[in-house]
Amino acid sequence: MSKARRLTSFLVLSMTGGVIFQVAYIRFVFLADTAHALGLTIQRYGEITSIFGAVAVVMYFCGGWFADRFSPKTLIVVALAGMGVVDLYLATAPGEGGVIAAHVAMAVLGMGLYWSALVKMIGMLGSADEQGRLFGFLEGTRGLTSTLIGFVGAAIVASAVVAADGVLTLIRIYGVLCLVFAVLVLVVVRQDRARLDAAERTTVTIRELAAAARNKYTWYIGGTVMLMYCFYTTLGYLTPLLQHGFGVAAGLIGVIGVFRTYVFQFVGGPVGGVLVDKVTHSTPRFLRWTFVVALVSAAGFLVLPTTPSLVWVAIAIMIVLCIAVFTARGVYFASVGELEIPLAQRGGVIGLASGLAFLPDAFLPTLASWWIGDPDNGVPQQGGGFTTMFAFLVVVALLGVVLTTLTMRTRRRELIRAGRDPRGGAAPSLQSDPVRPPAVAGEATTS
Repeated sequence: MSKARRLTSFLVLSMTGGVIFQVAYIRFVFLADTAHALGLTIQRYGEITSIFGAVAVVMYFCGGWFADRFSPKTLIVVALAGMGVVDLYLATAPGEGGVIAAHVAMAVLGMGLYWSALVKMIGMLGSADEQGRLFGFLEGTRGLTSTLIGFVGAAIVASAVVAADGVLTLIRIYGVLCLVFAVLVLVVVRQDRARLDAAERTTVTIRELAAAARNKYTWYIGGTVMLMYCFYTTLGYLTPLLQHGFGVAAGLIGVIGVFRTYVFQFVGGPVGGVLVDKVTHSTPRFLRWTFVVALVSAAGFLVLPTTPSLVWVAIAIMIVLCIAVFTARGVYFASVGELEIPLAQRGGVIGLASGLAFLPDAFLPTLASWWIGDPDNGVPQQGGGFTTMFAFLVVVALLGVVLTTLTMRTRRRELIRAGRDPRGGAAPSLQSDPVRPPAVAGEATTS
């Protein structure tokens, strides 16, 4: 395959990542408007997105199996076309049963068929020493595409007479874009048969998962990501607080949501990687600092009076929190190489740790929706409202500080027992060994 063909294939494939998950995670930008457009309360919409999260976690483990047994290009085309049809169906506001079916289908198409196939296809577009750059630019291109589309979407919703109608129009546009990209992948992308035949197996077996369960670092890494993912999942629930508590105008809410969800995505990851390499020289140490920042931010929201005069203070706290969350996202799984987990165990460790890490998607949307209420539908806050949500996040951040500290101390003891300098980090032979990103879209997250 020529260099120009590889570049074209890479760009098209990367851009699909900025399109296919837009509707599945549209709540991160337009939470209340999407719920109302679908004829749901925020609470019921939260329960349905939790169903999506639960199915997505299961599909994560199935994705590698599909990618190993079917053509990755075919899987991507089918997933994009299917997602386009599902988006267009969802835009008809098909009722609660239809919305549930659509979210289950989005989890199967996105996490089961698409993401593992995309990771495999991207990996085949470069040599072993190009993998880091390929996946880094994949994340950057996804983020840039999501940002551009997100700003257009925010303008559409803001200009609509009824915001809920604008959301339905936006969902239709996303559906059409998925269908367009399905055709582009089919026509433009080339699949190197020789590289495909030689590609690594991506399926995580039961035996590998069992071995990973016996590795303490699986639980340290998975628990750390799970705790930070709690912050990521609840970012979308700041929208009602800003709008109804601090009086942010509806037109500005969409713009803030795009910055919060997409702009920080493609900026935060590279910045986090640089800070780990140049400043902390340790992923767990860097993650501990992000938990400290998240802790201060959550505590700031906890004590800040909800009055319009303090709106810019609230936005500033939100920006600081986003910086912590998205810089952490960029280095979640760098610990796998740094902690010198044997190559034979890495697939199982990443698989099990990821299943644990993204569990909040299966329960936290329901819980957060219950806490915040739905003022537009007369549903009051429950269980302490935003106060309880931020208190919960304070506890989560404290647990994150404890878990990252435990990881650092465990690693230090291991190095001392091995007669090595604890300040030296991983062995040189492993520092240069790139760890392929886990096949999880919650990174859409997530994804």
